[in-house]
Order: sequence, then C-alpha cells, then structure tokens
Amino acid sequence: MPLEYEAIRKSFSSIAHQYEHNAILQKEVLSRLLERLDDEQKLDADFKSKQILDLGCGTGWALKPLLKMFPQAHISALDFSSAMLKEYSQSNEQVKTIHADAHDLPFADASHDVVFSNMLLHWCNEEDVFAECLRVLEPGGLLIMSALGETSLYELKQAWQQVDNNDHVHDFPALHKLGDQLLAQGFADVVVNTEVITLTYTDLLALMRDIKASGGHNVMEHRHKGLMSTAKLQRLIAAYEVFREDKRLPASYEIVYLRAKKPLDMERIQMTISTIECYAKLKIVQSRENNETNQ
Repeated sequence: MPLEYEAIRKSFSSIAHQYEHNAILQKEVLSRLLERLDDEQKLDADFKSKQILDLGCGTGWALKPLLKMFPQAHISALDFSSAMLKEYSQSNEQVKTIHADAHDLPFADASHDVVFSNMLLHWCNEEDVFAECLRVLEPGGLLIMSALGETSLYELKQAWQQVDNNDHVHDFPALHKLGDQLLAQGFADVVVNTEVITLTYTDLLALMRDIKASGGHNVMEHRHKGLMSTAKLQRLIAAYEVFREDKRLPASYEIVYLRAKKPLDMERIQMTISTIECYAKLKIVQSRENNETNQ
C-alpha cells in the first residue's frame, strides 16, 4: 500500500524537538548497527572510509560515533525533515547537513564509500532508495542499514483485527523482499538478518503515546482517518490484554539488518547488460526483417 511521504515528513518534523528523549528503540538499534559497522572495519584492515552518507540522520545521533570510528571521514548528514536537522546543533567541518529526499539523492555518482542508515528504510520505497544508494556508492562501497520488519507490532495488529477491518498499523517490509531487492538492484555480498526487540508498557495508552512520540504512527495512503471513539478504544484495550505478561504489555519489533556492497566491476556489469539488451533488440529486428522477406 502506498505511503504518504508528506505525512511522514510532517510527522517527524512535529516531534523533532522531543525525538532525542523519546526514541528509545531507535537509539538501541543505532548502537547495534554501529557495532556491525565496527565489525566490518575489524574484518578488513584496509577499510578506511573517507566519505560517509548518513541517510535519514534525524537529529544526528550517529555522527559522533561515526567520526570516532573514522576520524578522517567527511559525513553527508541527510534528512528530509529540516526540523530534525535543526536539532543537530554541533558545528563540525567534517559534517555537512543536507535537507533532501532519500529517493532522489543530491550527490554525484560514486561519491561515497559508505551509506549508513538507521531505521529509515521502512518509511520509503525500498527499490528507489536502493537504486540511489547503489548510484552514489563508489565501486566496492558498503551499504549498511537497519529497518523495521513485517512482524513488528504484531500484537497491536492482532488486537486491531478484533476491533475492525481498517489498516491501523504501518505495513513494514518483509525480510526476504529486502534481500531480493538488493540483489535485483545489482548489489553483491548481500547479508540480511533479523532479531526481535521487545519493549514493555504498563498499559496500551502508554504504548500508543510512545509510538506517536517517536514519529511511528500509521502513514499508509488508505489508512482510516479520524478520531477513535471511546467504545472502540475500550475494545482495543481489551483485545490487547491477552498479551499481558508479568503485569506488562509487550510490543515486539522485528529489526532487520542489511549489509551489501557495490561490486568493484559494476561498470563492466552494466556494460554487459547493455550489450545483451542491444543484442536482443538486434535479433528482434533481424527476425522481423526475415519474416518480411519470406512473405
């Protein structure tokens, strides 16, 4: 189901001033994603990034640890919410903040050696973002991302199904779909894995406030719009209670980690594809000419 990108932008802009305080899950996933990037560096002694793209940088949480990991690097810190970027108050000549869209990156081809992105992808058209990441990565460049997977907030989805048939929870991408899309775009050495992080709450209202405060409410194009009635809210609360354990309500998040590289011989691959396409077109033309001659 299509996303309303303007609604997403407005959602995150409206909570930018409190995002640092409320986005607990995003901070935890960021620390785990940074560990994975550090592992890449430890496994490859020659891996010394000089130009990093922090895609969907938000308020800039990742910038300090990225510079600590790669002291010589310059970072393009990009977000589509200008309000989020304004929350990054530090001045650093190695960091350039950029207000732009992940689907249309304002960079030259092969201009970055690392694309790093924490918890952005599920708010995007994945294919378009992967295509742009591949374009701006230099041959051999690394893509490393985290995103929410399709089983995230399954408790809330199931509870809503007991109330009505409308779409109330964001439609998160499937693990296998993301891996297939990376391969289809031309990435190599693709690794996709997942883990589940569960947060717990005293009641459903606390969970819903937390989701809203971190910008994560439903932004599907055909979502049901309007205020929820008291009766419907009470039915939802009752339906969610079946998940209560140890006096707490769980909210499960499937975290998907993506790692891939742009092939060193990408230009040769593209030339080969173009040659095959031209050859196929030539064969079609020749076939038509032969048919016309025979007639």
